[in-house]
Amino acid sequence: MRARELIDPKSSMWAWLAFDLWFQRTQRKFSLAQVGRIVHAARGTVSNWEAGRLRPKEDHMKRLDEAWNTGGHFARLLWYAQTGHDPDWFKQYVQYEEAADVFKIFNGKNLPVLVQTEAYAQAILWMAGRKREAEAESKARMKRQSILARPEPPYVWIIIDQEVLECPVGGKEVMRGQMRRLLDIGDDPKLTVRVVPRIAGPHPGHDGPFQLLTIGGRDVAYAGAQLGGRLIEAGDETAGLGIKFDQIGAIALSRDASLDLVAETMRAYE
Repeated sequence: MRARELIDPKSSMWAWLAFDLWFQRTQRKFSLAQVGRIVHAARGTVSNWEAGRLRPKEDHMKRLDEAWNTGGHFARLLWYAQTGHDPDWFKQYVQYEEAADVFKIFNGKNLPVLVQTEAYAQAILWMAGRKREAEAESKARMKRQSILARPEPPYVWIIIDQEVLECPVGGKEVMRGQMRRLLDIGDDPKLTVRVVPRIAGPHPGHDGPFQLLTIGGRDVAYAGAQLGGRLIEAGDETAGLGIKFDQIGAIALSRDASLDLVAETMRAYE
C-alpha cells in the first residue's frame, strides 16, 4: 500500500513528516533509491520513513533540504516532531527499549517495568482501574523484560524512593515476591537498584517519573504523567533529565545499602 493510504498527516507531527517525505518525493518523481543516495540511507530505510515505521535523523533531513532547496522544511518538521507530543509514542518507545544499550530510570511511586514481578504488575494495573486487561498487560510487561536476557544485556540503573518499597501493592505476599526479585538481581553487574531514603527530603524527582535511554550513542527520554506520558527526542530536554538523574543519584543510598534496606523492608511483609 502507498504511504498516503497508511499515514494520516493530521494524526501527529511524525505522520506529517512521513507524509511529506512521500509527497515531496513523488512530486519530484524521485525513486526511493534516489532519495536514499541523497541522504546516505538504504532504499528500505526511506520506505520505512514514509510508512512511519522508522524515524529519520537530523543529518538525513538536512541533506534532503539542501538537495531539494526547501529552505529547511524537513529539518523544521523533524524538530517539531521531536519536541511535540506524539499520541502513538508508546510504539516507538518499545522499539527504542528493545535496542537500548543503557537505561537510567527514576520512579518515585512504583517499581519500573523492567524489575516488576508479574503479580506486582497485575496489582499495579488493578490499582489503575485496568482490571480487564491486567492479565494480558502484565504478561506483555514480562515479555519486555527479555531484553535483560540478551547475550549483551543493557546497563540498567534504577533509582526509586523509599516509599516504593513500603507501599503494600497487592498485599504482603505480592510484596514479598517483589522484594525477593530485587534481592535476586542484586548481584547482577549490569543492573543496579538504588533507593532514595525518606530522610533525604524533597528532591528533583518529585515532578514525576522519567527514563533515559541510550541507543547507539543517541539519547532519548520518556517522562511519565497521568493518562499517559511523553517521548522526548530533543537534545536539550534529554540532557536536562540526565542532570536531574545525577542529582537524585547524589542523595540515593549506595547499591549495598539499598539492598540492605530492601531486605529490612521485606521482613515487614512476613
